[in-house]
Amino acid sequence: MGDGFIIDAHLHVGRPGAFFAPATEPDDLLRIMDKLGISHAICMDHRSIVEGCGAGLDAHRELFDRSNGRIYYLGVFHPRRAAACLAALERAKDWSGFAGLKIHPSCHGVPGDDPSYESAWTFAARHNLPILTHSWSVSQYNPTQYLSTPDRFENYVRSFGQARLVLGHAGGRGTGRLQAIRLAREYPNVYLDFAGDIFCYRLIENLVQSVPVEKILFGSDFPWFDPRANLSRVLLAEATPSTKIKILRDNAIRVYQLEVFQC
Repeated sequence: MGDGFIIDAHLHVGRPGAFFAPATEPDDLLRIMDKLGISHAICMDHRSIVEGCGAGLDAHRELFDRSNGRIYYLGVFHPRRAAACLAALERAKDWSGFAGLKIHPSCHGVPGDDPSYESAWTFAARHNLPILTHSWSVSQYNPTQYLSTPDRFENYVRSFGQARLVLGHAGGRGTGRLQAIRLAREYPNVYLDFAGDIFCYRLIENLVQSVPVEKILFGSDFPWFDPRANLSRVLLAEATPSTKIKILRDNAIRVYQLEVFQC
């Protein structure tokens, strides 16, 4: 699995705020990508997630250029600021490196099935762009996660069958992951990335057995986690080389329609 093989489909730049992270800036990310053979990445900066409405889009565009087209980016849609967000997304949709939309119901305090997201789904469907959403299980220690359980997205998935939805974190753990697996099995436009702290035994093998392998994308959730944590899970998984290639590269190219060289 030589150079230019891996695409990290879910990571961030900027300080997360919740805890200390020693490497959070674009130069840190590029250095780590080079070290690990990650050729391309799909990025959302933390400021954009909090503020939405185009915050950080210009900086992302500059980073895409400065990285020689290696770091693609998503535009965040904040449902409480829908008009401003849509204006920013409209401005950015034809920019080089712009790869889709990001929503985060738990961060924005608006459940994923709320009617205020309809304009984002309409925008994504009209322009053939994917939506990456935060998804997780109901959590006693993080109560806002109930806003992002995978089943909340089902009506939109059904109504906008031409819009691709990536359930970030694959629904998390427990019932959230089971919901995410069900949606990915039942709907052709639903995909899973396993970024983050889903530290479950044989996660990759379980996902491969549960959904078509074309539905699974590698993500690290940098800088919350070192990319080696989830990367090693794929490389060491009991899976065929062709399966690993799809998870680590090909599926991200197809879902996000990335213009990168395929070996």
